Amino acid sequence: MAVLTAVAPDRSAFIAPVQRSGTITIRKSVYALSDDEVKQFRLAIYRMAQVSAKVVSDQRGYQWIAGVHGLPQQYCHRNQPAFAIWHRPFVQQFEQRMQDVVEGVALPYWDWTTKRAQQEGIPQIFLDPTWTNPDTGNVEPNPLLTQPQTLINRPNTARDPGDPSELETLRDLVHQALLAPDYMTFSPDLENPHNSLHGWVGGDMGVVAYAAYDPLFWAHHSFVEYAFCQWQDAHPAAVPPALDPRDLAPFSVTVQDVWSYQDLGYSYEPDNASDLRISGIPAGPGAAVGNTLRSRATVAHFPLYTIDPEDVTRAEVVFDGLRPPEDSFAVRIFADQDDADATTPTIDNPHYLGTRYFFGHGVCGGAEGHCDPIPRDIYDLRQQHHYGPRRIRVNVTKRLKALVGGRHGRNAQEARVTLVAVDPHGRPLDDAGLYFEGLSVVIR
Repeated sequence: MAVLTAVAPDRSAFIAPVQRSGTITIRKSVYALSDDEVKQFRLAIYRMAQVSAKVVSDQRGYQWIAGVHGLPQQYCHRNQPAFAIWHRPFVQQFEQRMQDVVEGVALPYWDWTTKRAQQEGIPQIFLDPTWTNPDTGNVEPNPLLTQPQTLINRPNTARDPGDPSELETLRDLVHQALLAPDYMTFSPDLENPHNSLHGWVGGDMGVVAYAAYDPLFWAHHSFVEYAFCQWQDAHPAAVPPALDPRDLAPFSVTVQDVWSYQDLGYSYEPDNASDLRISGIPAGPGAAVGNTLRSRATVAHFPLYTIDPEDVTRAEVVFDGLRPPEDSFAVRIFADQDDADATTPTIDNPHYLGTRYFFGHGVCGGAEGHCDPIPRDIYDLRQQHHYGPRRIRVNVTKRLKALVGGRHGRNAQEARVTLVAVDPHGRPLDDAGLYFEGLSVVIR
């Protein structure tokens, strides 16, 4: 056998090494985009639409990718366990097609649980009627407002949104999903508010067959993916679901291939989220602190100043899924005092809400597995392990009523919560070994 190969003059080998970039795509909130980032986002959607305008069945184009979700291909997984994991490669495929036509662009997310969404509804970048197209220099229809549905012979996409105030209930549903103990619980819990948002937008977004043709779909699902990433950050021991490989069709990947979003080349930038802090040390990406509500995107701000103190009979700060610590220490809770630390006064300080004292259980006193109990089924009749995750309540009624009654906040509504860990003598602790999965303020 003989092989003869002709190599081009500028090539030293027939198979050249492939150069790979280590660039991480950072997905930002639509509310945090600069003017240039908005322009780049619009340009990517415009150019993908142009690919479809030339050949509607081109797999690189907007029409073909939208058709994967609904008509004509109908691969979307809804009301099924694969909901969250199926949309991960679908959203990334769309973003990578954007990057094919506009280098470095990222798919932003629309967090519809925020107070801003409840006040304004659909973000303005999706409502502007026109933009100046840098490719043509002309003022043209905004590609984020509407898109054709040429592939399925329908008119351009349209919306029929409800009142923005109706979005208020969705925040609690998302937070509930983020506390789910496993993927098979998390996915349907997240799908519920996701479905509600589609219905709220209405029009084509309110119908599975047409939803992905609306440009707003992609920012909506970028946020759904963001919630999935946050849940995984908070549950590092979570295991991939055992799904049929066909559940990820038409993508040539397995659940294992896409389970770790950190290995897929993208991350999220939090918007208007205060980092949970232990003695002033942010628990951000890569920080050697395990004390996070949600690593990388800790939500620790609450609309406390909207509360009428006359309506409060009891107020609690609630830690959900808290693992009993080994050491004894205390956590001081401050509202709207971002610079709080171990030296911050707790007497005559309207921003101090209270302290939770933890009596550490010390070293494990049993055999292997004693202090690391296995997860329990909800129907398990055995007594809960005394070192298993618990719900811990801190009564802050008197101080919270004084805070909101005196309106000591720096803004009209939101109050950010800062936690400060100290040892039994009040000295600061950099890492108290506290881990919990949810933080709430409960008003009765």
